[in-house]
Amino acid sequence: MTPRRRWLLVAVVAGVILVASLVPTSGGATPTLLGVGLDKWQHLGGYAVLAGALGYALQVGDRPRVQGLVVAFAATVGYGVLIECLQLPLASRAFSVGDVLADAVGAAVGTAVVSRFGR
Repeated sequence: MTPRRRWLLVAVVAGVILVASLVPTSGGATPTLLGVGLDKWQHLGGYAVLAGALGYALQVGDRPRVQGLVVAFAATVGYGVLIECLQLPLASRAFSVGDVLADAVGAAVGTAVVSRFGR
């Protein structure tokens, strides 16, 4: 995949996460899977894909591989925190430390996958 397409993938995934995170919700009960709210699984999955895409996009040129993975992890978690902050003024949304933790776990999973299978 060309570098341009790698970055396009990052932008699309980040955009989907942004829109999904800011649209109003119904506020109903959250279903669970293995004792964890389905919303946390969605955070984990979405941020794993984002970190994976970003880690993959950064795996070009002479940059040390581990440097790109660290940047991908940190940027993905930072993006999650930013989105949680953007939710503060929204009536149907709220800042959630649990969401940030799920984002961080997802970012770790995504960077681990790229570390193992990327390039």
